[in-house]
Amino acid sequence: MAFQIQVPFPVPFPLVTRKTDPLIQCIIDNKLQRLKKLIRGKDINGVYPSEVWEDDVTLLTAAVICKNKEICSYLIKESADPNKLSTNRLAPLHYAGCTRGVSLSIVKRLLAAKANPDGHDIQIFTPLQYAVDHNRDDIVKALLETGASASRNYGGNQVLDKKMDDMIHRLSSQNKDFEKVQIFFSFSCAVSKKPQTEVFSIYKAHFLKEHPFTHTLLFEEYFSVIGAGAEQYQQSAIKWLKDTKSADKYIEDVIKRFPRILKRSWTVAFNCLNAALCVSERLSPQIFNELVPILTNSVQPFGNAHGDRVNQLIPTVLDVMMQKTYKQKLNISHSVYENVCNGLMPLTKANSSQISLVTYGVFAQINDFAPEVVAKCGLSPVPERILNAAEIKMDETMKEKLQNLNTSLGDPSSFSAVDRICEENAVSPSTTKQKKKKKNQKKLESQVGEKEDEEKQSFPDTMTSIEETKSSVQPFTPPVENLPAERRWHPISRRWNEQFEKLSKIDTSKASPLRSYTLVLADEFKIAKGSDGTQVFLGLRDDGTEVAVKRMLKSNYQDLKNEETFLRLPELDSPSIVRYIDFAEDDNFGYLILQLCEYTLEEYIQDHLPDDSSQRTCVLKELVREVLCSLQVLHSQQTKVLHRDIKPQNVLIDIRGKAKLADFGISRRLKPSETTLRTSIAGTKFWKAKEAIDEKSNRGYKRSSDIQVAGMLVYYILSSGHHPFGKGPFCEVNILQGKYTLEHLEDDVAKDLVEWMINEDPEKRLTVDQTLAHPFFWNDERYST
Repeated sequence: MAFQIQVPFPVPFPLVTRKTDPLIQCIIDNKLQRLKKLIRGKDINGVYPSEVWEDDVTLLTAAVICKNKEICSYLIKESADPNKLSTNRLAPLHYAGCTRGVSLSIVKRLLAAKANPDGHDIQIFTPLQYAVDHNRDDIVKALLETGASASRNYGGNQVLDKKMDDMIHRLSSQNKDFEKVQIFFSFSCAVSKKPQTEVFSIYKAHFLKEHPFTHTLLFEEYFSVIGAGAEQYQQSAIKWLKDTKSADKYIEDVIKRFPRILKRSWTVAFNCLNAALCVSERLSPQIFNELVPILTNSVQPFGNAHGDRVNQLIPTVLDVMMQKTYKQKLNISHSVYENVCNGLMPLTKANSSQISLVTYGVFAQINDFAPEVVAKCGLSPVPERILNAAEIKMDETMKEKLQNLNTSLGDPSSFSAVDRICEENAVSPSTTKQKKKKKNQKKLESQVGEKEDEEKQSFPDTMTSIEETKSSVQPFTPPVENLPAERRWHPISRRWNEQFEKLSKIDTSKASPLRSYTLVLADEFKIAKGSDGTQVFLGLRDDGTEVAVKRMLKSNYQDLKNEETFLRLPELDSPSIVRYIDFAEDDNFGYLILQLCEYTLEEYIQDHLPDDSSQRTCVLKELVREVLCSLQVLHSQQTKVLHRDIKPQNVLIDIRGKAKLADFGISRRLKPSETTLRTSIAGTKFWKAKEAIDEKSNRGYKRSSDIQVAGMLVYYILSSGHHPFGKGPFCEVNILQGKYTLEHLEDDVAKDLVEWMINEDPEKRLTVDQTLAHPFFWNDERYST
């Protein structure tokens, strides 16, 4: 059977005589088993001739043209590349758009396998244009929902441009998301047709509108216009930020949106972020701490143009942040500086002198605040080429800082004895550390006493980070006398505002002697109670930060220490994970100080969702995404952490309504070569994977085990509190037998996601990356509370 396709535009390659390859013929004849035999030893991503299609195509492209879902699925599972081009420079998505009868499910499968919806730069027309030309509204929608640009290659063909205009207009009348798509599309068209002043006048009212699929703002598109008038666009954008006082709002919005901004748009986001930081009058420690992991986790491998542009912008943005820190005399936690240093280390080896220069400049500024952090990060002395470049490109102040950095790196002994002792105390949490501290303290007591007094006078508030302190264990000390009646307090929490107001004014005699914190062990300040006698109290840090203090008896607090160990991992420093701040202990209890959140997921689902049904749907979908993003942090190849206790009570909701994963008391980390943990059964009743209940199966615990429980949680969220395996004594029996019901879900796509996640066979469950690529998220629009 021959399959005819219609290519809408002339292909710029001469026709050659071809004979159809046997592999291609197997696909045409729908003989999967024969294909499996013939493909052994062959390149699954090679191109093979087809006489009927007058092209040399990949096997996956052939399966698409033949509309064969089974063979498509098989090839993708075997790692077929959905972006490999044919000899005529067409990808599978191109052929899907111009071949009659190709189902939408095949297109979605290609997109889920990371097919680029925009095609390749060398192609004259995009897959979207092919689909538009053939009036495939369904494929057009799927491509746009995956981030395809309607304006890419626009202007090259008047007939096709008119079809694109009509298609976008038609879709915008059907759906609010596509109304926004039309605004972005019309803006791109206007840039090429109208003067900058007119474009600004028309579109400034839409600057803070978010594209529903790429999650960029129209302001970012406006700021990033290229060409002859680019400077006018940038200058007017900066003026708009100043005139409307929108810089701070924009920065906060970037932090919220960044996890879903497409990687290809990172340069746009970082460029605008840099401009907004320059315009902003004040940078808070909280914003600084939230931006650091976004930037350092975005460092790209060298070797491609886009990655190099991203890598140039990251230290540039951090440089502006460090300058703001210096001017405002912000006190940032050393652990945050450690994250900056560790994240920027690869950029010191960049081939680009500009990238390395700015990177070393950031290290030079950190060296001013925390020289011991720079000293222990493994940074080599500043290369001569960087010092030479600094002579031309840096001002005198920065050149002096760079020279100081170079001197420090060349002579580590230049750091004071006090610095070295502090560093040893911070790094080593063992009892050996305490002995060493006492020994060194006696030795140096007379030498450094005066210097310590001077430091206390110069830096009275050395612990003002709202994220994390440097110390690992803080022993209790007697209460300080004559404290002021009212303590420093920066009100953030709405739920606990009344209690914090009391805490800020409470008599010192009623507070527990926890150094650097005000803690009152009374029921009115207790916010949670866990297993094994664990209790969680509200606490107020001396710098005014609201915190949660988790207390457990030392006789049974190994889980608490385990949780501290995990939360201190640099890999878990993420907006998706509840942040570690400090740890303390006395004779009877251990105390873990954590970022304060407002609600558990269970509380939030029951009592705090919006009344409007459409808003509620958006919030629930966003919660699902955030939970999966937190699991993605744990399951990454660099981290390989198994949570082992996922449940509604261990997902917390912060003041912004963002979900964060918490409670790592029974978590474990796989070794680099491990995929399975074999240990005793762990978890909470009704929230265990099948293999964690059935100990006789001897399957152990894998990342897929977390996935099954996360699937239960996804259903719990979307169904507003129901469990897919039921409730009561039969729940775990149903988990073992694979019996579930999704009756409280109406969305078939959501059901598909849950079913893949809770599959009783661990090998068939999705990975966390696959869950986030699932079609359930394709037409997502962020709902901002």
